[in-house]
Amino acid sequence: MRRTLTMLIGIVVVVALIGVGLTQLSGKTEAAYTANVIASLSGGDTTGYARALAVRDLTFPADYGAHPDFQTEWWYYTGNLADPSGRRFGFEMTIFRRALAPTNPARASAWGTNQLYFADLALTDVSGAKFYSTERFSRGAAGLAGAVIDPRVRIWIENWSMEAQTDDATVMHLRADGAADAPIALDLTTKQTKSPTLEGDRGLSAKSSASGNASYYYSLTRLDTAGTLTVNGTAYTVTGLAWMDHEFSTSVLSKHAVGWDWFSLQLSDNREIMLYRVRLDDGTAEPTSEGTLINADGTSERVALAQFTIESSATWHSPFSGATYPAEWHVTVKPKTGAPITLNITPLLADQELHAMAVYWEGASSISGKQGDQSFSGYGYVELTGYNAGAAPGYAG
Repeated sequence: MRRTLTMLIGIVVVVALIGVGLTQLSGKTEAAYTANVIASLSGGDTTGYARALAVRDLTFPADYGAHPDFQTEWWYYTGNLADPSGRRFGFEMTIFRRALAPTNPARASAWGTNQLYFADLALTDVSGAKFYSTERFSRGAAGLAGAVIDPRVRIWIENWSMEAQTDDATVMHLRADGAADAPIALDLTTKQTKSPTLEGDRGLSAKSSASGNASYYYSLTRLDTAGTLTVNGTAYTVTGLAWMDHEFSTSVLSKHAVGWDWFSLQLSDNREIMLYRVRLDDGTAEPTSEGTLINADGTSERVALAQFTIESSATWHSPFSGATYPAEWHVTVKPKTGAPITLNITPLLADQELHAMAVYWEGASSISGKQGDQSFSGYGYVELTGYNAGAAPGYAG
């Protein structure tokens, strides 16, 4: 997530959903929201919405599209890229869908809808030591925003889009740009090198022990990526790897959840690791927190909470929100077979805090690791939510 974990990672996302309402569902759109990721993913009236109650068959490319009978959904891309000179960048692009009501009553107006879309765009310029983020939102009507699978997969909000270049949607084109507040743009093509990884129990990712507190969740863990990133008018030709998470759910967190830590890690030995830990108000982790180890051949194994540890050895204090985040991590994963995997994860830039409708830290990071006698490196993304609740007026994580 997210970025957006959504709780796990998916929750991701991350990622980071917000409770948003429209003052009108037809006519002029005015956003009124509470910037609290946790509140929007827990509790509330779920009557009439579909719930993630049991394993369902996920099929592709159909399930790359929208699931409007669920309250919350997101499509979340992150990646670590570099230009030919070695200048490194991180990027995050997430489109969220939020249902404002379980059904969409018939209206004469083409503007009428029960679906709201919003999006985050962020870019980390490592060499320039600068982090940029921006956002936008729109109603899912009148062609302004939406998600379709016919004739090909396309998710968009105004001129930001994630669009399939092949019928099976294994090649996607990402386009987005900022404005004066974030003079950035991306134009990237991603190509799957592994089949979708179904997180949790065959795609059913539990976020607490309560029935329905779960999401349907899959990941594309290794996407060959190429294109351009633009920063302050300068376009950089870049290549590297991206990761995509897609989750849909209705009310996934328990009332005791205060935030989550989510990791998407791409190792140089062609393996990937996803981990998420939902933090509870008593200082413990939600027992259903878990992860996935994806092998080089695309096979995967679930990693239970008891099989991994996450320890932080540093912090970063935000001068903007007043939040204090963990800033370096030592992670140990114990696979079912073989030696433990030990990882050191370091942010490529300390300040990668998004100041959007919700405030959270989501950043490009480097990895060094070891398993037995084998050493490896890599890059990944880390998403942190819930660290700034009450830290400063106007901010809630």
